[in-house]
Amino acid sequence: MYKQIFIPILCAVLFLCSAQAQDGHPIPKAKDLLFYIQHNRGKNTYLYQVNKNPQGNIDMDEPIKISRQLFDNNAEVKPLTAIQRKFAYGIDWSSRDKSNMEFSLVSYPEQKLYLRSIDNQTYYIETTLNGIKMNVTNLFIVQREGTSGLTTKVDYILFIGLNQQGKRVQTKLVPNG
Repeated sequence: MYKQIFIPILCAVLFLCSAQAQDGHPIPKAKDLLFYIQHNRGKNTYLYQVNKNPQGNIDMDEPIKISRQLFDNNAEVKPLTAIQRKFAYGIDWSSRDKSNMEFSLVSYPEQKLYLRSIDNQTYYIETTLNGIKMNVTNLFIVQREGTSGLTTKVDYILFIGLNQQGKRVQTKLVPNG
């Protein structure tokens, strides 16, 4: 009974919350979207989707598929470049088994993220930041003016999602340096 009520409510809330993009930024529409990342220098968006095998189960070798949607170029979807994967938007897995999937973004390994499942079919990303436990729907990175390429510096990252009561929350991570 709990799952029959909780899953449709969670899906509806996640859909509504993911429709809360930054001002002027498009909202990505992708199958099995876990979360997405946008930044203040353009509209291109980085998509993190559940990666399922042909049987419909999560692919344990690569549970999350990452791509970029080029809204600045007709919304074309492309894979990450090698540099993006290695230095910015790629994933480092700490643990990758059915009971615990812990990872971080390569650009900020201190912030742990967790791939969770409700029913082995519905997945979401969870983290705790500034004492707030949340299901993450998107991140917005504010890059420091005057920096670019491999020397890009970040002023802060907004984590946007749902708290434990299902209310939309936003909290800021200010990286060191």
